[in-house]
Amino acid sequence: MPSSLPSEGESLEAARRVVEEGWKRGVKAEVLIFSFASTRILGSKEEIKIASGEKWVGAVRVNGSGIAYSTNPQGLFKALEEAIKASKMLGEIPLAPLDPLVDRVTQRLEVPPWDVPLEQKVKDVRDSLKDVEGSITLNYRESYGYKLYLSYEGREILQRLSYTLHAASVTLSEGGNRGNGYWSDASRRGYTTDPFKVVQKAYSKAKNQLRGKSVEPGTWDVVLMPPAIGVMVHEALGHMSEADHVKAGSPLKLGEKVASDVVSVSDSPGSGEEWGSIFYDDEGVKPKKVEILKEGVVSGFLTDRQHAKELNLPLTGNGRVEEPGLRILPRMRVTYLEPGDWDEEELIREMKRGLLIYDTSGGNAENDGTFFFMSQEAWYVENGEKVFPLRPMGMSGNVLEMLKFVRGVGKRLEFRPGTCGKWGQSVPVSVGGGAALTKIRVSPV
Repeated sequence: MPSSLPSEGESLEAARRVVEEGWKRGVKAEVLIFSFASTRILGSKEEIKIASGEKWVGAVRVNGSGIAYSTNPQGLFKALEEAIKASKMLGEIPLAPLDPLVDRVTQRLEVPPWDVPLEQKVKDVRDSLKDVEGSITLNYRESYGYKLYLSYEGREILQRLSYTLHAASVTLSEGGNRGNGYWSDASRRGYTTDPFKVVQKAYSKAKNQLRGKSVEPGTWDVVLMPPAIGVMVHEALGHMSEADHVKAGSPLKLGEKVASDVVSVSDSPGSGEEWGSIFYDDEGVKPKKVEILKEGVVSGFLTDRQHAKELNLPLTGNGRVEEPGLRILPRMRVTYLEPGDWDEEELIREMKRGLLIYDTSGGNAENDGTFFFMSQEAWYVENGEKVFPLRPMGMSGNVLEMLKFVRGVGKRLEFRPGTCGKWGQSVPVSVGGGAALTKIRVSPV
């Protein structure tokens, strides 16, 4: 893994000395370091742009409250001083305790991204854009490096990680009509995604929009395929289960039944394969699977160390941060609707006349579960058969009402990569689940 960044050994030695100095000063010091190299290739028919960089950031947290950062190992001692001052002003924030642990985790890679020449990656992008009509952009990005966490409790966790992704956007125009398509494929196994397939998938979605028709507004039977149901569960339900939202008055209450019996929703650390998988969270916590809903009943919340302690909840390993120096927040990882026992074809036949919604192209959700999303690819269905594709349409409602109407869930579990934003911070996540048969209000646009 070639890099001019400080080595793991340099980072580890500096972090150990800071934690030891904190102990001598009578404070509870933690050190979090991210060290990553990154490359981005943005391609269109007109040009190819390339940007590469390396970044090392280390932060010191003192007594759970004071935070300061440095961009080199030598600056960590100054960051400790600043964090001590900040903690005195803010007061201590108690954290859920951790036992001493030393662990090293290395991502399993099939094709290490640093083993593939930049010229080959550029060629793959350029070749994938050939002979595709319309306006198109293809984005490739990779980052690889390590995360290091040390604490006053004897915690010492090193994770060697890799992220790669291809994403394509296609716009088609014909006779005053317009079709847009987006698709991405991400990997935690190195340079293994296929940019050609990503472009063709985005093109197909744009083509379907271009020839799409509209349906009358109202409440429809719908089958939400894994990308669509995953996004809705993440945005409209998942955020309500994050412990800071629970503290602020989330409508989810433990033990309360809010969905049909066939609905179980989980947030998992993943297997290491999914885009949002984590081996440890950014507070050195070994993550656990959380059953947010089990057979329709609220069963668990997502916690970081602060909120687990404050709310007397189990510590789940959901403390995440975009970059050291920012506040660690309870965040989702791999969030999904647990698969059921229906074949997808059975779900589609069951609704007789309805809408098959594959994925979404934007929207928002409020903390009370109300949502509005735009469909990206959707089809009108009669008697179990797709009849015609649909133009983009709005989908609105409240997730707690929508989940009460779920009559069946598909067997096939599928995940999609995504980026979740919260309080100005973005982290990689995965969303998905089994397909779901339910009801939603739609409004063609």
